[in-house]
Amino acid sequence: MLRNVSRVPLVLEIPSKGILECEAIRHLSPITVSALLCQLPIKGRIHRLGGDVIYVETGLDLGKEKQRSTFRSGEVAYLPSNGSLCVFLKNKVVYSMNPVGLVRTNLFLAENAEPGDVMILRRS
Repeated sequence: MLRNVSRVPLVLEIPSKGILECEAIRHLSPITVSALLCQLPIKGRIHRLGGDVIYVETGLDLGKEKQRSTFRSGEVAYLPSNGSLCVFLKNKVVYSMNPVGLVRTNLFLAENAEPGDVMILRRS
């Protein structure tokens, strides 16, 4: 199987719910994606931002990079103001964030995640 250095396959696991396949896409925010990949696995408790976004704090302190404020369902972004990794459940206009990747499968599992559930991001 060919490996692509620009797209890194990842698994986002919510132990009480299941596994989502996702990928980090380096060209979206190269410095942010590299820092996140070096930090893996990232594990934390899920927080919700309304019904549109779930996020987990990463402990990383990174700056702004190729930011945008419009995200589509399934996109993953890093919020520099509090070091959180966000998964968009619906199309949303929000604070400026660094885009980092996409959820490829089972997004509905994230929609069913509740505050306090654990989320683990790791290499697949």
